[in-house]
Amino acid sequence: MQIAKLFPCNLRQVILAFGLLSVVVTLANQFVINYHVQSKREVAQTLSNNEAYARKIADISSMAMNTLRAQLAFSAKELSTNFDDPQLRNAEATRLLQQNDFFNSVVIVNKDALILDALPKALGVAGISLRSEAAKQSLNAKMPIVPQPFISPSGNLILSPSHPIVDAHDGLYLGYVAGTIYLHGDNVLARVLGTHFHGEKVSISVVSANGVVIFDTDERDVGSQLDNTNALWPAFTRSQLHSSGALTPHKSHEQLMAFATVPELGWVVIVSSDSQKVVSTVGETIYELIYHALPVTVLTLLGIWFLASKISAPLQLLASRVSNNDNEFRDIPLWYHEIRTLKRAFEGYRNEQVKRIDALSLATHTDPLTGIGNRRYMQTYLEKMCTQAQPFAVITLDIDFFKRINDTYGHDVGDKVIKSLAALLKKGCREYDGVFRSGGEEFMLLLPGIGLHRAFDLAERLREQIAEHQFLPVPRVTVSIGVSVWQEHKDVNEVLKEADNALYRAKEQGRNQTQMVVS
Repeated sequence: MQIAKLFPCNLRQVILAFGLLSVVVTLANQFVINYHVQSKREVAQTLSNNEAYARKIADISSMAMNTLRAQLAFSAKELSTNFDDPQLRNAEATRLLQQNDFFNSVVIVNKDALILDALPKALGVAGISLRSEAAKQSLNAKMPIVPQPFISPSGNLILSPSHPIVDAHDGLYLGYVAGTIYLHGDNVLARVLGTHFHGEKVSISVVSANGVVIFDTDERDVGSQLDNTNALWPAFTRSQLHSSGALTPHKSHEQLMAFATVPELGWVVIVSSDSQKVVSTVGETIYELIYHALPVTVLTLLGIWFLASKISAPLQLLASRVSNNDNEFRDIPLWYHEIRTLKRAFEGYRNEQVKRIDALSLATHTDPLTGIGNRRYMQTYLEKMCTQAQPFAVITLDIDFFKRINDTYGHDVGDKVIKSLAALLKKGCREYDGVFRSGGEEFMLLLPGIGLHRAFDLAERLREQIAEHQFLPVPRVTVSIGVSVWQEHKDVNEVLKEADNALYRAKEQGRNQTQMVVS
């Protein structure tokens, strides 16, 4: 109720507000649900895609390294025939370096850890002995391996797959040939792993078995150790570096991560996506949906506005008619059931009220015994005649010896006499003449447009008709009559008094006669 007082509104506004609220709430609900559902679906799809892509990159990395190892195996076989020939070593190193641009450099090391050959020569490491344990991984293994990344004598972080060289004649271990890949800068691994169809949507990292990042989309992370200072550490533990799968977003914070292993190399390929970017694409999709849904929404709102106007118009018209006491309902459009019902109800109510008002008016202005006008109606009639300045004659009459009739025959017979007399008076006057019962057995006639003598003649005719009429069981009833006339500028009360005085003279002079006002 307080809201209605503060914000008064009509039915059309209520329907429009309700329709608008329904449309907005429904659309908002749909968009929110779609956003959450699509976000979850997009996250799940991204994790699935990243996992599949991580496995694919792991397979590509495995094939690439197997190709390099096969090339090294071929060179090792060639060198095993004449390892001490400098020209052969230089030619084989040159072939490895130039045939496919896979390696940044090639080194040939003997069994005593001495670098015999190194291309390109600008490295300046030929004749240097390997001293660090990391640099001696291939020498100590005496088998084809891809050692863990290490710092070369020239100061580069390298990955150096190698193949042992065994003398073709006596099978003695002679050393190894290795191709080096500079993990910083342009290298075959960066070209193979850095070219992918995901573009900027994913980040790719490759971690060696000892936790060194040997490739990362962000080159600044290459060579870093997988520890608490590395961005990947919150998502992975050492145990996970030997399995494959995907990490759910709540474990990996804002990254959607998937990983796959390269078992023969001990590497882990990590593919990650920024969850905010993934979810933002869902938001863009929702905005696009809103954009495309806007025309339909506008049409829907226009339809609601049209229907609200159509529904409320008949009711507003009906309310206006009722508030203005206008009883004309015929032009109100009746195109739905409720308005037809309301119209019938108001019409029925109106007719009933008219009947009640007419009945009340009749009861107010009519004498209940005789059905002719009462004293109140007589007063109204007099005022109307005087207002219109319409001259009229006044005839007053009284039943002679009426008390004797009541005493002799009873009040019921007296009432019948009064009723019969009223009927005779009504019948003897014109339709628009005023016939009133002014008292118990007293009557008054108001006759517009009639002069004194004509009124006297009418009074005489009525008196004679009454005297001749049979009022059984009363043998005979007579009346005494007084006549006067009202004209403009005369006092109406004085005219009525003159008629009463004439009536009294008629009674004093023997009754059953008519007397006029004395000029």
